[in-house]
Amino acid sequence: MRFTFTQDNLAKLSPAVRPIVKDGRMVGIEKVAVPKQYIVYDAGANVAPGFGMYVGARRKTFVLQTRVGPRVTKVVLGDYPRLNVNTGDALTDARLIASDTRFAMKRGEDIQQLRTEERVIVATTLGDVLRNYLHQYLRGKNPRPNSIKAIEAAIRRLQPWLGKSLRSIGSATVDDIWQLIAVDQGHRTAAEQTLMWCRAAFNVHIERQQADRNRASFDSELLVNPFNIARRKMRTRSELEAQYDDNKVRNPVANTPERLGVWLDALWAKRSQNRDAVDYMVLTLLLGARRSETAQLVWRDRLLAAGQKEVDCSVLTLPDGDGLGQVTFRGTKSGSTHSVPLGRFATWLMRLRHGDYHDQLYVFPSSSKNPATKSPHYNSPREFVDSMRTTLEKHSLLAAWGTYSMAYTAKGQEPPLPFEQFALTFPPQWKFTMHDLRRTFCTVAVNIEGMPYAVVQQLMNHSQMGNITARYGKPNQEALRKHMQELENELLRHATTLPKMQMKA
Repeated sequence: MRFTFTQDNLAKLSPAVRPIVKDGRMVGIEKVAVPKQYIVYDAGANVAPGFGMYVGARRKTFVLQTRVGPRVTKVVLGDYPRLNVNTGDALTDARLIASDTRFAMKRGEDIQQLRTEERVIVATTLGDVLRNYLHQYLRGKNPRPNSIKAIEAAIRRLQPWLGKSLRSIGSATVDDIWQLIAVDQGHRTAAEQTLMWCRAAFNVHIERQQADRNRASFDSELLVNPFNIARRKMRTRSELEAQYDDNKVRNPVANTPERLGVWLDALWAKRSQNRDAVDYMVLTLLLGARRSETAQLVWRDRLLAAGQKEVDCSVLTLPDGDGLGQVTFRGTKSGSTHSVPLGRFATWLMRLRHGDYHDQLYVFPSSSKNPATKSPHYNSPREFVDSMRTTLEKHSLLAAWGTYSMAYTAKGQEPPLPFEQFALTFPPQWKFTMHDLRRTFCTVAVNIEGMPYAVVQQLMNHSQMGNITARYGKPNQEALRKHMQELENELLRHATTLPKMQMKA
């Protein structure tokens, strides 16, 4: 029995009734004396031949009967009403599923294997994709601790969605994630980073599916990354830069006596109480390095005794005699190995450390007394930066109070505000982070007259993949050493308490 399937007429079918068909259409139903199961076939246009419905006592099921070679094969597509006709959804429209299944059968594919693979896809969740991505990242080249923490944080933020099947994720899910993190919780940057990691994880998942396409028994790859739409919500580079300026989150220390000069003097004054932190911050400034890069430095001449290979470590080399030192960073953010010379002051400072820390592999060993501390090197600059800010703020407050009170004392008047109230109205003067030392290094470098831009780019270890000229013509080590000494002199020029060997010819 054949007629054109519709949602209405399929709903009326049962073993207790039979369809009344006229001119390929079901025009009604009639009751039967003895209920009995039966099969009807779809006569609709562009429908896979052999597509029909089994009407049984317990359930109604869509089936497909197709000739493959000399044999006629019948397969079950799925139960009604989970599947129906005219839904327009590739996952629930029985006609679309029948067409895909028939095509696969004609190609000689194993339908049971197809269904197994399809179930795996449907069962794969957002949590699976993200955890697989993190696992692959950990096994990849140079996994960075900060990136690992960021991926783990994104997974924690996505807890309400980790169990969602990939097939159920679309623009609505992206909107919900954005609403919760960016709007309700007020963390726009966290929302942007979370969606960025989702997009990256989905891209890797899609690449793996496409790489397995040759051996797959079906063509239903996940071809669309639903998190690409999140780019519309994210700030552009120009918007980010404008917001950074408004929020004053990037604060290189100005190269003046009142700023960098005061900062260096305050830093050096703390060396008797915390030598490791001071030397660490001075070297980070003079190298223009990232804080993690400086922290992981080891003495090159002690690697062999420690049983480690030089190619696996970032090393600091101090030559015999009066030669100047050299630092080689490995596993940098740009992915390259970065070698940079030390100036005279940095070399002198490191020679002192090398002699006084004769049994240490790391240039800056861990200062933590906690036995649970995992890091073998210095890893606590935040507390010291906070103490530096406190010291500098106090210095600025006292200087401002002296100017303020003296103006009234000279007139024989009492200041309108006592010191305590004046302190409450005095705005912060020293907002800086460890990464601002790298910005200070770069800012001072580009403002030195005659300093080639190629040298600044090389010293900063900024990626040069898009600059063919820079990749072809790199400054040699002699040129870098000359300009690094010039830069070190300029950075330390306004300090009044540091030794002056950096100014020697």
